[in-house]
Amino acid sequence: MEPTSTITTSPPPAGLAERIALLAEFLPESLWLVDVIERRVVYANPAYEKVWNASRDALFADRFDWLNRVHPEEVGRLRASLHRRPYGGLDIRFRVIGPTGEVRWLHMKSFAIGDGPRPHTIGGIAFDVTDALAAEARAHHLAHFDELTGLPNRNQFREQVAESLRHAERHHRQAVLFCLGLDGFQSVNENLGYRTGDEALAQLARRLGRDLRAGDLLGRLGGDLFGVFLSELDSPIDIANAARRLIEQTSAPLDVDGHTLYLGTSIGIAAFPTDGDSIDQLLYRAETALHDAKENGGGSYRFFEAAANERLRTKLQTEHSLRQAIQEDQFILHYQPKVSCSNGTIIGAEALIRWQHPQRGLVSPAEFIPAMEESGLVLAVGHWVLRQACIQAARWHAQGLGPFTMAVNLSGRQLQEGNLVAKVRQALADTGLPPRWLELELTESMLMEDVEDTIAILTELRAMGVRLSVDDFGTGYSSLAYLKRFPLDAVKVDRSFVQDIAADPNDISITRAVITMAHALQMKVIAEGVETEAQLALLIANRCDEIQGYYFSRPVPAAEMEQMLMAGKAIPGDLIRPQEKKRTLLLVDDEANILSAMKRLLRKEGYEILTAAGGEEGLEVLANHPVDVIISDQRMPGMTGVEFLRRAKVLFPNTVRIVLSGYTELQSITGAINEGAIYKFLTKPWDDDHLREHIAEAFRQKELADENLRLASAVQRANRELEATNQRLQQLLAEREERISRNETALGVLHEVLEVLPWPLLGVDEDGLIVAMNNLAEDLVGPQGGLLGLPLGTVLPPQVVDSFLRENAQELPVTLGGRTYRACRHALGLSSAGRGLAITLIPEGAAP
Repeated sequence: MEPTSTITTSPPPAGLAERIALLAEFLPESLWLVDVIERRVVYANPAYEKVWNASRDALFADRFDWLNRVHPEEVGRLRASLHRRPYGGLDIRFRVIGPTGEVRWLHMKSFAIGDGPRPHTIGGIAFDVTDALAAEARAHHLAHFDELTGLPNRNQFREQVAESLRHAERHHRQAVLFCLGLDGFQSVNENLGYRTGDEALAQLARRLGRDLRAGDLLGRLGGDLFGVFLSELDSPIDIANAARRLIEQTSAPLDVDGHTLYLGTSIGIAAFPTDGDSIDQLLYRAETALHDAKENGGGSYRFFEAAANERLRTKLQTEHSLRQAIQEDQFILHYQPKVSCSNGTIIGAEALIRWQHPQRGLVSPAEFIPAMEESGLVLAVGHWVLRQACIQAARWHAQGLGPFTMAVNLSGRQLQEGNLVAKVRQALADTGLPPRWLELELTESMLMEDVEDTIAILTELRAMGVRLSVDDFGTGYSSLAYLKRFPLDAVKVDRSFVQDIAADPNDISITRAVITMAHALQMKVIAEGVETEAQLALLIANRCDEIQGYYFSRPVPAAEMEQMLMAGKAIPGDLIRPQEKKRTLLLVDDEANILSAMKRLLRKEGYEILTAAGGEEGLEVLANHPVDVIISDQRMPGMTGVEFLRRAKVLFPNTVRIVLSGYTELQSITGAINEGAIYKFLTKPWDDDHLREHIAEAFRQKELADENLRLASAVQRANRELEATNQRLQQLLAEREERISRNETALGVLHEVLEVLPWPLLGVDEDGLIVAMNNLAEDLVGPQGGLLGLPLGTVLPPQVVDSFLRENAQELPVTLGGRTYRACRHALGLSSAGRGLAITLIPEGAAP
């Protein structure tokens, strides 16, 4: 190869050599010159020492001293290049090692100086390219790999899979492509922040990559979506097992920033070549299968199948039918009553949409609401529901069937749309429904979507007087720190907690905690999904404010709802407030003779005595009967007395619980007493008088606790009623101030109108006293300040006054100030609250 450049030896212009030499001294690149004949370095600039981390003196002593800094793995390659190009033309990059062991990259070039085949001088230049190469490598990496996880990005993954598919096709092998989509990952970002979410994705990527075989591929396709390509996998059983392993891997907990996260995943599967012979076909079909897996609840895998495409087609058809339904008014509203736990009456209703399909009949909301949400049609339908519900509520109020609150569910799209407040205000104005009788229901996830904006919108709605409640409370991810910031009036306990409230201690504990928390924040509590009397009794006992559910009524058309309101349907009074509550005692013992003996002993005490042969049966009795005091044996098969009373404490905390045993199992019993599960521990055999005394004392404790609860509930209810009254009073005062302001404005305008009149005018009250006059009247009869409050006869002849006041004369002549006037009488109070007369004095000959 020819040298890259040659410097001639012709004499340079005078002074130029000095300037070039001076320039070389300040170059950041290392520059040195080797005399070919003397075979030594004759010049090296100062930058040599910085670039090579070596002294120039060593280079002058040994022209190859710089080779001592070259990385051992590069020396052989570099020497071979020097051997091929001894007289210049070298252009090479290699690594060097610094004094502390750091590795850097240098780019070195050599060139010949002099004419002829053999130059007299060889020049060399070297400069550090470590940062430049790192930047090039990073740019290349970013173009092909995901920065967060280090995995191939979507484009790189596609290229890698395409190459693997060509290899599989050449060798007639099968393969499979998995699309992994994390379930509910968005909630991690929303509640813990994007930094935590990013770290979770990075950890998960490392975990997925650990078990890959040679030839398998893993990539991040975007967001929380990953691609996995497995080669030489064709058995459906093997594919399913691989999918299950991936689901297990992602389901294992992650420790991120002190948080333990559980990320589930759904997987869509497409096989090569069955489902496609190109990467684009496989990706599309795997993502279609993933969509199917997520719609079936997540946490599962789905193979691509034609039916998935059919479901997508059906979805599009549903959207088309929904648009047609909007145009043809196929939607109707049903109403589910809300009932007060204080008096059992209907105090509200929830408006629920139904689709009256012309061919399919009444379609369940579960079939079309998701399609509405995804297509955006929920905005138009949501505003229609709001307006129709307000119209119906206003109509029932006008019929005297109210007042009660109409609840309307909002969608997330409505809240995010930006003009929700204006839509609500317009609906109320158009229908005439007072804002305090409209309640808007939101879900926890909607509240947490954009907290600050949501608070601003809700605050504006609350200022209008609209009530606000959070639906399905307890199933989302909100915290008390956030919840107390929202201007809410009520929370609704989700039906999933109410369903097993009478059997599951956890559910009653959660429900009780929600009620306590809500009341502490001055909110009401509504329990939905109430289906049994036992559920109702527990909710009333725990001071729930309102209930709705099939126990009282399913959602019904407007006509049925109207019939319930007209009939005054209510929960029976004995369920709300038992009139003559008996002292009820529950005896639990697996020995029938013990139960019989205790019943005989207590028969004359006036108690209503219930019995059970074990803990499970005792819990059933408690679920169906109000009980004050429980006495349980300790040793019973299946469940000990302490275990039974612990569960009874959680489910029915207002009971007084006593354990009766002939055995001294002090450790478990003492622990139960300390934690409040047991009120007293009595031993067998018992002393009859002492037992009766202990039971009587237990009932006194129960009645005292009941009275305290009743008083606390009454105080709380009174506080809420007082707060509502104060709010109403503030509203009335504001309206009164507005009326006064309007009246003052109108009065000022009226005074100006009076002065514009071309004739004198007198205002007289119903007692005949002068109460007003214009300036022309002052000029004619005297100053206003001196005449106001005096009888009309002071300025008009008595016969005229008598005719006006007693005989209701309409027009009479009168002479004042030497001029004749027609005094015209105008009665007041025909269209206002005023009483009296207005008398105008029209000069004779003037047009009236």
